[in-house]
Amino acid sequence: MNKIEKIWAGIVIAILALFLSTLAYSITIGYNPPSSGALCLPADLEKFNPGVIEREPGVYEVNILAKQYYFEPFKITLKNPKKIIFRITSIDVIHGFSIVGTNVNVMVFPGYFTIVTWEPPQNDQREFLIICNEYCGTYHSTMYSKLIIER
Repeated sequence: MNKIEKIWAGIVIAILALFLSTLAYSITIGYNPPSSGALCLPADLEKFNPGVIEREPGVYEVNILAKQYYFEPFKITLKNPKKIIFRITSIDVIHGFSIVGTNVNVMVFPGYFTIVTWEPPQNDQREFLIICNEYCGTYHSTMYSKLIIER
């Protein structure tokens, strides 16, 4: 093995060590994506009621059903929310769920619940646009919803 081969072998080993140490570090500290998913069985879907549930003052659970080409419920109004837990599922194809102007942006898969927790700005009172950002068919561009924050 000549000198250049040894140098390149060392570079490859260093990159591999860096990759593996980064992976070990992220597992150690419990780094996960900001959303989670849960299996959505047909029995779960039968009991799934789209709408808003106030779990405690200021903490809302919003159940959303994504279908071609709309979200159910279409209009979501919340008073003084501190934390919003979105539980979203699809019954047909892959959809996107994005609250425009925020960091909420997830994919929604058929057969799974996508669970996202969002803490809206406490001084913000406005209407947020929710869009599907995954192409889901011919009328994809008409798939949107509204989230209204009242203070």
